Amino acid sequence: MTSLDYPLDILWELLKLDAPSGDEGPTADWLEDQLARGLPDVRLERLGDSLIARRGERPAVAVFAHLDTTGWTLDHAKSLLRIGGPDGRPGDPIRPAGMPDAGNTLARRKDGSWKVKGKTTAAPGSRWVYAAVPLQEGGEIIAPYLDNRAGVWAALHVLRCCPSVAVAFTSYEETRGVGALLCARHLSKTLGITQALIADLTWHTKHVRCGRGVAVSLRDSCLPRQAYLDRILALAEESSLPVQREIADSGGSDGAALDRSGVPFDWVFVGAPEKGAHTVRERVQVADLQSMAALLVHLVETLTQIEQEYATGVAAIHEAMEDVEAGRERPDEEYMAEHRLRFPGPAPA
Repeated sequence: MTSLDYPLDILWELLKLDAPSGDEGPTADWLEDQLARGLPDVRLERLGDSLIARRGERPAVAVFAHLDTTGWTLDHAKSLLRIGGPDGRPGDPIRPAGMPDAGNTLARRKDGSWKVKGKTTAAPGSRWVYAAVPLQEGGEIIAPYLDNRAGVWAALHVLRCCPSVAVAFTSYEETRGVGALLCARHLSKTLGITQALIADLTWHTKHVRCGRGVAVSLRDSCLPRQAYLDRILALAEESSLPVQREIADSGGSDGAALDRSGVPFDWVFVGAPEKGAHTVRERVQVADLQSMAALLVHLVETLTQIEQEYATGVAAIHEAMEDVEAGRERPDEEYMAEHRLRFPGPAPA
């Protein structure tokens, strides 16, 4: 069974960082610095405010985790225009991104629009975020923006544990998804990666419950390719981890951007369930986060091993057939039969 003891200290650091969509740069800078100092063999590439981190020469799998959050933009009339889909309530504490809490709160006008309550010197165009302080109560973490600080945390543990993997820390997921689209095209073109796992949080529902383990999504508003989904579900069952199966007809993730990328990327969403999505009090169970990180590590390691075994088997078959064609030797029939079974495809002539 995969380890369930991933330290949470980096998650608390991530929760201090502001990154409403379009303003992910400081968080990407922080991650780039942390990874450069903490993982000597990591290779880093910036695509705007998205960051690709890679270990190994030719990783077979990419993990996508978005950096951005929801929020608001202050307009000239001191109204707050939504960034993504924040689910705020009157009285929620808010502040300008990158600034200390000055006691401002959300307020709703009679026409239904949102405004800042309290005095502020923030300029029109400034981005605003929730101002609540993260806390832990027993086995539950309560904080704004666990979506998707928790996914970034899990992806960082994949980087630490897996010697061959690519991780795309993406921008704009809460709005346009352009960060994942660009990262997918880059990873396909430069490394030939075709398999992805989406590290994000999903919703606590009647059928997917907080405290019962990580969820693998069979579908949301988008549908992963069934053959790849079946493979992921089978590997998840082998892990002995607590795994739930989500089935939904709404919501989305970086997987939708991969579908639009125009490159052949299979993907499946893997994430812990949370309560209060996009509110000032998102709530997630530590045990579910641990199973999320552990399952992602298990999937990356196993998919990588399968890919390596496939490549080794194909190379051995090609080498044997070259010997046959050159008249040097006849291949061992049992060996060839074994590899034909493990690596299905046209049998050599």
